[in-house]
Amino acid sequence: MNILLVSQTIFYIVSSIAIIIIGVLIVIVIYYLICILRNTRNISDDISQTYIKAKRSIKKIISLISKNKKYEKEK
Repeated sequence: MNILLVSQTIFYIVSSIAIIIIGVLIVIVIYYLICILRNTRNISDDISQTYIKAKRSIKKIISLISKNKKYEKEK
């Protein structure tokens, strides 16, 4: 009977330690995922700002070209 009690106690201790370790690892993984998502949001903002700047530049170039064509037609 004592052997059964000792083996059950050892099993419960090992199981508890394993569950705690797995919980800590899950928390660490969630922390890193949050950091990755935050960086992804910053990258997304940078890409959208770059897109807006490029769009403005292209519009300026197109307007300059269209103005030059109007002046050429008038001459």
